[in-house]
Amino acid sequence: MTPRSVSTASLSRRTPPLGPMPNEDIDVSNLERLEKYRSFERYRRRAEQEAHAPHWWRTYREYFLKETDPKDRINIGLPPPRVSRTQKLQERKRFLQELRANSEEERAARLRTASIPLEAVRAEWERTCGPYHKQRLAEYYGLYRDLFHGATFVPWVPLHVAYALGEEDLIPVYHGNEVTPTEASQAPEVTYEADKDSLWTLLFINLEPTSPAIG
Repeated sequence: MTPRSVSTASLSRRTPPLGPMPNEDIDVSNLERLEKYRSFERYRRRAEQEAHAPHWWRTYREYFLKETDPKDRINIGLPPPRVSRTQKLQERKRFLQELRANSEEERAARLRTASIPLEAVRAEWERTCGPYHKQRLAEYYGLYRDLFHGATFVPWVPLHVAYALGEEDLIPVYHGNEVTPTEASQAPEVTYEADKDSLWTLLFINLEPTSPAIG
């Protein structure tokens, strides 16, 4: 059998597409006559419109990801803390007034020498939008899907976990860093804020075995 007959045989088994191919309607013979976007905003709106338009082909996410209705997921977490909206607005207004009245902060901002307290920023992030960001990360990487069969929750209580490395050094656990088995050979130090008379249970889950390990 010659190479030509092999290629002919393989082409004969190809089926035609179920619809028009992407960009098939674009005349590429004269690119100068094509309409230009001339701004990123117009391009973004067009791209979002095309992304939500129905197509006959399946995307990568449709092949490998099973989208579930958010209404079907069970929330197994704690209720969100109750915060008075009026109190939040008053605190924000008071903070802005103090900031505007501080001439040193204004001068530092104008001279670009102002320093931002990162610890205070992180504490504010953990108190406000941090739990929602952690939930989105866990849902994106499929942790809730694999561990709790699709249930979800918002981690309202921030846990600070660290492994002791020697007598003075600590290996903190962040959202994505690697801790080697040697560094995690001892029990970790876990700290969190809670009421004095409240009781809590810590559940340590290993993603490798089939059953969780409770510590």
